[in-house]
Amino acid sequence: MAGDAAVRGWPKRLVALALVVVLALGAIGVAYLAEAAPSSSGHEVAVLIEPGTSLEGVSSLLAREGVVRNGTLFDLYLRLRGSPTVDAGVYFLRTGEGYAGALSALTAGPATVRLVVVPGMTIAQIAARLAALPEAGHNGGAFVAAASAVHSYHNPFLRGARSLEGFLYPDTYFVDPAQTPHELIQEMVDRFTQEALGVGLEPGGTYHGLSAYQVVIAASIVTKEATAASDAPKVARVILNRLAADMPLDMDSTVRFATGNENAPLTAAELASPSPWNTYTHRGLPPTPIGQPSVAAIDAVLHPATGPWLYFVALRGHRTESFFTTYAAQQAAIARYGEAG
Repeated sequence: MAGDAAVRGWPKRLVALALVVVLALGAIGVAYLAEAAPSSSGHEVAVLIEPGTSLEGVSSLLAREGVVRNGTLFDLYLRLRGSPTVDAGVYFLRTGEGYAGALSALTAGPATVRLVVVPGMTIAQIAARLAALPEAGHNGGAFVAAASAVHSYHNPFLRGARSLEGFLYPDTYFVDPAQTPHELIQEMVDRFTQEALGVGLEPGGTYHGLSAYQVVIAASIVTKEATAASDAPKVARVILNRLAADMPLDMDSTVRFATGNENAPLTAAELASPSPWNTYTHRGLPPTPIGQPSVAAIDAVLHPATGPWLYFVALRGHRTESFFTTYAAQQAAIARYGEAG
């Protein structure tokens, strides 16, 4: 009889157990729906997902950043949605994003950050611009340090190069914050190679008595000195004519690179700087480029204009540089028009 009573008690226990399960599932469902709903008062956060992070790790990270409130439930949500692949990179999300919004952002892929490298910029200037883009996740000092390791980059144009100055091709780069500085720099160097080869510069070539490296040095000066694109072949010719005549190049742009004075009027002390990059006090080309040359400037050195010019100046009221064979003619033009500010 006692056994029969125990058997008769099971339905009640099963009902009670089922009720507990139903209530628990209902509570989970309510919590799930509450957690999945977006908040109306969130703010933007940048979340970096490292390579190799699991879905569980992504969910935990988003919970720590406040994008979702419960990482475990969001992980369940992702798995119910087919366990999407989440690429490494930076994602711009909002706190309290809501599950659907967070999933949409993750499946859209990481954000890209635009880094614009302008012709003539130095490595230090590129590093400063990169550091000014906090969403890029890059440190300017780390970029400069990576650029100092010249021999860690594989490129035929770098044989014998003392610096990467001149080889970080000016262009717009979409920076992945998960990239290392080395990877970003290699991309820039590869773009240089592509563009240089495209205009006929070969690593082992000789052009007007210049090696390929010297062409890049000369082109970096042309980039800084030419006021208009049409001036570049003439400025290149002046450089070649002065080298052939064993005259100092006397280029202000090289003094600015040597002294760090990018915009203010050059002083007498700066013009007399003993730096090997100062082409007033040293004959020949400087030891390295003075910035990143444009492909047009490289092409100008490879195909300079024909002319006897040894001097040029930007005159007030003129849209392009004026070129002269003699110093006296240049000075007379300056006396008449004045130098452009």
